[in-house]
Amino acid sequence: MAFQFGFGGGDDDDEIRRVNDPIQAAAESHTVDNVPIEQHGLDTLLSTLPERFTYSAVRIEAPSGQVVFLPRRELYDVRVQLLLEGSDANDAVIDQLQDSDLRSGVYEGGFKTWECSIDLASLLLDRGPRKDIDELVRCQQVVELGAGSALPTLILFRHALLNNIPLTFTLADYNDTVLRLVTLPNLILTWASINASTTEFPTPELSVTSAGDLELNPALLADFTQTLQQKGITLNFISGPWSPELSSLIPSNAPDMGTLILAAETIYSPESTKAFVALLITLLKRAQMSKAMIAAKRMYFGVGGSVDGLKEECAKVGAVASEIENHGVSGMEAGVGRALVEVQMY
Repeated sequence: MAFQFGFGGGDDDDEIRRVNDPIQAAAESHTVDNVPIEQHGLDTLLSTLPERFTYSAVRIEAPSGQVVFLPRRELYDVRVQLLLEGSDANDAVIDQLQDSDLRSGVYEGGFKTWECSIDLASLLLDRGPRKDIDELVRCQQVVELGAGSALPTLILFRHALLNNIPLTFTLADYNDTVLRLVTLPNLILTWASINASTTEFPTPELSVTSAGDLELNPALLADFTQTLQQKGITLNFISGPWSPELSSLIPSNAPDMGTLILAAETIYSPESTKAFVALLITLLKRAQMSKAMIAAKRMYFGVGGSVDGLKEECAKVGAVASEIENHGVSGMEAGVGRALVEVQMY
């Protein structure tokens, strides 16, 4: 039996879950044996898409009060595609979706929309014009580790599209099925929603009640890829566990440009924290201007991860992890407290 986190804030059809067996949970280490690390081309992933996406909207509210609604593919729509594809590998993923939030070494929770990813997306929405969003013009790449539904990346992807900022977005997730069934679809939905007049997006003005189907066809997908080319935006997708091999597939920056690394809910256990920090430091060392922004629970009860553990692990390897002060994101102290942390090299 897989362990289950006791976190709220997931998809609407996900009930709040509890840790079944803390001893078993702690025993399930961050397994990486025999798990391939693969790079997935955009054209290849596009060729696996269904005829339509069913979506709803996620409300992102910045500390300033600015509100953006991001379209997100519905989880039941993902299940339908997995069932229709009908493979043993898909059956295993469906079982995990039904039985647990995460099983280390098998499924790392990428189909679920975690509340900390909403925290980080809210912060990024409100960091301009003086802070991080404007710094994108001096940033060559955005990397989201453990991308999943990719809400933080979607905020910056949306900003890059609207403001013609050329960027490389690298999205990494343990499971390749997550990248092709959730991450890429959400990028396409975001692009379509801000080009509603030309893409026939069903609901041009998104709200908390927005829902619908985006019909996919060759012309729409060609428009999507053409927009990326015209605006100088590149999408990279990598699946597999955090490791030196994975870092080698993430493009390096020009010396005078930085990388912004995003992550949410990636430090749930001591084992995952160590693997995550090792990859993080490798990426941060590549360019002096690089930094990471991480959203996490202060304590992952039953599995041992914590913000304090992240800070200690970073300190061991010459990085400083500090909580972002005066962030103003509402609701972060309710229930299990949450934090937003910035990591840079000394």
